[in-house]
Amino acid sequence: MIIGSKLYYEDEVDSTNIYAKSLLKTASDGTIVLADLQTAGKGRLDRPWYSPVGGIWMSVILKPEKPNLIPVLTSVSLCETFMTYDILLGLKWPNDVTLNKKKVAGILCEVVDQSVIVGIGLNLNIKEFPPELRHTATSVFIETKKSFDKMAVFQMLCKEIDYNYMMLKGDHVSHLLTKWRHYTIMLGKDVMIELPGRKVTGRVLDISSDGGLVIMKPDNTIERILAGDCQLVSMEKATRDDHAKPGT
Repeated sequence: MIIGSKLYYEDEVDSTNIYAKSLLKTASDGTIVLADLQTAGKGRLDRPWYSPVGGIWMSVILKPEKPNLIPVLTSVSLCETFMTYDILLGLKWPNDVTLNKKKVAGILCEVVDQSVIVGIGLNLNIKEFPPELRHTATSVFIETKKSFDKMAVFQMLCKEIDYNYMMLKGDHVSHLLTKWRHYTIMLGKDVMIELPGRKVTGRVLDISSDGGLVIMKPDNTIERILAGDCQLVSMEKATRDDHAKPGT
């Protein structure tokens, strides 16, 4: 098994992604940094990530030929890990994993030279969140009222990532995308995606072979979005916001 063949396990770090970057010159494919606590965890768009004791905070160093599909691979692996516990997670493009409509995990992929550092934040046994996060974030413990063996979950996650990584390396992309379609909460839903300098609204049709989100816009044209900040919305609200004038 490649994933986790080399493990750096720390009690506390600022960020497992930052730690992983310091290892890149010598790290082999599948090297993992795991920490009990992050003092400066980050999500997408440099947003802070609440990372107390009780979660799984890890970064995996990968050297893939198709880096765009690493978020798909990782999110599917999280879902399949929890299927072994009969817990169904949902996937929200591009990097959120949900449980009962709240975020339970996030993925941050950073491309550095020829490597991808995959940061995974999993709210496993966290019992409470700060007030500002309670309406959007949750943990597996909060939703199931059960505590989980952190290392058992970690090892199962490594196994699932390894299996799906080998699938990607073997060019079995269609099977990987089929899995994503099975777990996603987005197909047929209306979204608004913020891109540099513009917003795009539409209905989600599919995921593309390179991990992009395929949407049908209100004018019935099709667009493939490779990256952006995506929110589920009603089409009426999305269209209204998209055409609203500044200051109105």
